Formats: sequence, structure tokens, C-alpha cells
Amino acid sequence: MNISVTFKHIDSSDAIRSYAESKIQKLKKYLNNIMEAHVILSMERVDHKESGVAQIKLTAKDFTVNAEEKSADIYSAIDLLLEKVEAQIKKHKEKIRKKESGEEDILAYETAADFSGIEIKDDYERQPLSIKEAAQKLDKRNKNFIIFKNRESSKISFIFREKDGGLSLVVPEL
Repeated sequence: MNISVTFKHIDSSDAIRSYAESKIQKLKKYLNNIMEAHVILSMERVDHKESGVAQIKLTAKDFTVNAEEKSADIYSAIDLLLEKVEAQIKKHKEKIRKKESGEEDILAYETAADFSGIEIKDDYERQPLSIKEAAQKLDKRNKNFIIFKNRESSKISFIFREKDGGLSLVVPEL
């Protein structure tokens, strides 16, 4: 990682430079593909008071962070700046995690879909059945499917009637 520290309206100091560099090095634990970090440290007069200003442009492989913080002294401005950058990195990583796991798609689908027409039914066999018994109950009820617990395998199973009249069995692997 390439770290550059620039001073504006402030005397350059090895102590401040090494402090800023050491704080930025700690960001590697959150984001390991950081390519470049450019920090600008300056002093500004705000409301007749001198205050330290720390700015950063952090460039990673697929992510860029720009942030700025002001404080009474330059060291606390650096600390506040790094807290802000850490929060942005964590937010970015959470967004990527949700996208990779598909949570974002599910949430988008749930908000866009209209579920008002779906009727919730408690329609399954409570006692375990053999496949033969489940098929017989399906015929008696004159329904298209039956959900039951298979007596032999103790797994939840699903028998349904095909369009041609035949029966099919589904046993989900959980």
C-alpha cells in the first residue's frame, strides 16, 4: 500500500506523519486490497479558532473512500477521520456480503411483490405416513398434492399429481 501524507498550512512533522501512517496501516485488517492512501493534513481558522483538518482519499481495488474531519488538534482529527473511514469500509463490506448471499435480491423481491392474494393454509398430515398411505389420502381428498412426514425415512415428503394423472414424490434434502 502506498501512503502519502501532505501538509497544508502546517509545519511537516515526522511525529504527525508516522502517527497518520500507523493509523492508516491498521485499515488493512478491514480491507486487504488497499492500493493507495493520500492524506492531507492542514490547519484552518474556524470561528476565530485554529482547528486541525484531516482529509483522505483511499483507493482499493474496487472501492474508493473520500472523507474529511475537523477537530481542535490534528491528532484527534486523524482519529475521527479513521473512525469515519472504518465505518464506510464496514458498510461497503456488509453491502457486498448481502449481495453475494442474495439477501438484497430477496428483500427487493419481497418489497416489490404483492402477496395480498396468497392464502395461508395449514394443509399437511400431522402423523407419519407411508408413501402408499399418502397416495391413498391424496386420492380420497381429491387434491393435487399432499405434504407428509415419511414414516420410513422420517423426512418431510411431498406427493403431487402430474398433468397426465400419475403421481410424483419429492423428498427435499435438508
